[in-house]
Amino acid sequence: MDDVQVAITKVIQIPPQPQPGLRTEILRLAFVAEFPSYFSKDFAIQTFRNASAIQYRPAADDIKPLMAHPAFVVLMMGYREGLANPNKAPWTRHYNYDSENENEYEYTANDQLWLREQFSSLGFKP
Repeated sequence: MDDVQVAITKVIQIPPQPQPGLRTEILRLAFVAEFPSYFSKDFAIQTFRNASAIQYRPAADDIKPLMAHPAFVVLMMGYREGLANPNKAPWTRHYNYDSENENEYEYTANDQLWLREQFSSLGFKP
């Protein structure tokens, strides 16, 4: 059984083909979501990013494989909104005034750090 699991993991981790399409990326993400303990957090994040690209216009049928994992659907919705509107992205934080130093400043968090935080509770390997 362990040999089968290792083989499945290796097949899934084959680099994606150029322009594999939305359905392929979402199916890959659904598989990773189904077996989180077999995949690293970094691989899961990259798979998520590929499936969440805003050049795609997913329909309900496209997202259907993810419906068993609602946390991923919600996360994808928020991430795609952030990609489309970076000023209101959940990983962007704005601070207008620092009263201690009397300076105005803006702090923008990296989406990679935000995704790592979001994926920390989903059961992926470190």
